[in-house]
Amino acid sequence: RPDRDGNLSKLDFVKSVDTVYKQLRLLRASIANSRQIDLAFERIANCFFYFFLVIIAVAILGINIWTVFLSFNTFFLGFSFLFGSAASNYFEGLLLIFVRRPYDIGDRIATSNPKSDTNPNGSSTWFVDKVTLFTTTVRFATTNEVATYSNGSLAILRIINANRSPKAIISVLIKFGLETPFNKITVFRTAVENFINARPREWIALAGFRATRVEADFGYVEYKVIAQHRESWQNLGPVLQSKADLSSFCLEATKKLEMKYESPPMPVNLSTLGNMDFGGIFHNEADDERKGDAIDTGDKGDAKSQKSISAEDLQEVANLFEIRKKAK
Repeated sequence: RPDRDGNLSKLDFVKSVDTVYKQLRLLRASIANSRQIDLAFERIANCFFYFFLVIIAVAILGINIWTVFLSFNTFFLGFSFLFGSAASNYFEGLLLIFVRRPYDIGDRIATSNPKSDTNPNGSSTWFVDKVTLFTTTVRFATTNEVATYSNGSLAILRIINANRSPKAIISVLIKFGLETPFNKITVFRTAVENFINARPREWIALAGFRATRVEADFGYVEYKVIAQHRESWQNLGPVLQSKADLSSFCLEATKKLEMKYESPPMPVNLSTLGNMDFGGIFHNEADDERKGDAIDTGDKGDAKSQKSISAEDLQEVANLFEIRKKAK
């Protein structure tokens, strides 16, 4: 894709040629695989055709075909219990390949349970290498491991096709302290938006910036930065690289604006279960007198602290609600 001035570098031109070459290779492999599937489907259709042709020929010759079927009824009934579930899965796999067609050769796919939600940060994907009427051969994108699925087992799963998921939407989570003023958060949002707009070859726009969690006990507010990328999830490398750059920029921006969140220290409880009284070993009357004096002074201090709090000290907090009522 050319830049704003309409220029295209040599490196980008070579990448474009390489992309077109890969697409042609995938098209060639897809055509060859489709040819194999069509031949297999033709064999199945021929089996049904010749089966019914034999039945019609026997009926024309005057032979009662039902007596032949009844003689093999017990034999067919036993095999129906033995291969019933396998035949059902095979038929579901045929419907997956010929009717649904959720993927093609070279597509990046991910499978998940349709009753549960998928990962909002993206799913682990596999490349489709080969498709037959019985199985689908895939290759794990991360480790290049090869696996095989039966088409019947894939029919009941949710199949996510990255090649058919254009303009990837990614999200970055940022934590701010509760004491962070809102004007700083506004400045941070503007900086992120300028960062995205300055890279039109990577990003389309800033899709969202909102608070998702407020944790008063831990002292932070969690914001989510949502941006839309130009590439699809099929081209995962540039998407992850752009996400890493955006995450790093957000981190540096929080440091520059002094908005970096630091978790509060966790309390440590050093108390023991039960009361451990060692007074019986080192008992002294002078210690009892000192304890009594400490209790008296503690009671006086508590009384003073209780007297220092009054309703007038909370009047400023109450005035906030009064101002809100007047505004309404």
